Amino acid sequence: MTPKPYFDENHHVLPFDKVMELEKIDDRTFRSIVKAYSPTGGENGTYGGHVYAQAAWAAAQTISEGFLLHNITGWFILGGKPSEHFVYTVHKIRDGYNYCTRSVTVTQVAEKGTMFTCTCSFKRDEPSSVDVQDTVKIEERFKEVLGGKENEPMEHPNAPSQDSEWFRETYLPTHPEHFNPVAGLHLRKVDMKKYNENKAAIDRRQLILYTLRGALPLPTAPYPPTLSANLTVTREANLHACAHLYASDRNSLFIIPNHLKRSREWTRMASLSHTVIFHVGIRDLVLPPEPRISHPNADPTLFDEGSTPLCNFGDISPDEKDGDGRKWYMQESWVSRAAGGRGLHMSRLWDYKKGTHIASTIQDGLIRFESKTKL
Repeated sequence: MTPKPYFDENHHVLPFDKVMELEKIDDRTFRSIVKAYSPTGGENGTYGGHVYAQAAWAAAQTISEGFLLHNITGWFILGGKPSEHFVYTVHKIRDGYNYCTRSVTVTQVAEKGTMFTCTCSFKRDEPSSVDVQDTVKIEERFKEVLGGKENEPMEHPNAPSQDSEWFRETYLPTHPEHFNPVAGLHLRKVDMKKYNENKAAIDRRQLILYTLRGALPLPTAPYPPTLSANLTVTREANLHACAHLYASDRNSLFIIPNHLKRSREWTRMASLSHTVIFHVGIRDLVLPPEPRISHPNADPTLFDEGSTPLCNFGDISPDEKDGDGRKWYMQESWVSRAAGGRGLHMSRLWDYKKGTHIASTIQDGLIRFESKTKL
């Protein structure tokens, strides 16, 4: 039995909870249900963010009440096949009072061995008298590329299936029927030309704006949630964290040749490892539900006919939403090093309107250039 597609015949795209849905095999083994995103829609190569986020969600099924994902490092070993299910096997490393740790091994074709492995750390949500972060006025800092669209991120173009010149100039013209939206989230790419044109490679930035498709389960109990220090974090809270993980790997390594202005000169590219560290608790991780309003610049979400799952967490102020009521987050990405057949991609995840620094990411990738390439 092949995995389910991530959009239907009417081009309605699955919400995030359906993309992450798992079939339980036993207490520590789970299997994917929906096909992983494939950048060209073919049968080779799957989006690394899918297996990365779903492995964390599988690990979250095995932890006790009250623990929230705060750190995950994954290693990509073999390429994924979209036509096959992923099987996630969770291993208990430690259960402590404040922290617990799991490792996850992922296979597709068993005889080919492990294709991905990760270590996840979960912690209890706790209050703190210290809260220090870099203060960035996002709309002011990036005014020249966000100007006029600050409150309407949907007006930026879709993040491409593959952010390469080959895809735009060679693949798409020969595949006019191409329709392959990323499921689970709306992701929009900001045109950074004005910001980047006079900067050195390591000072250039790429902004990706993302917001939830559909709605996620209520992450606190009881309902309505309270904002007291004694929050009860349920397992479902980790699904919100996984949505941020899913966004964190989007076209990440392509930023390296793009920012080096060598986008046609790379010969091989593959993720080696990816780390995400969350700096916030459940208050700042929650992604509010998507309003059931179609946007002319977006492929519609395949909503269930039933009621929308509750996921309110206090009131979201009107100035945190776009014109349709969506709340947006932003990934700010850059290249910090490229040498020896590898490149380092780093990013910060932000609450777009509030300016809260939600998470930091670091990705080590294999990237090789033509032998004649000089940087």
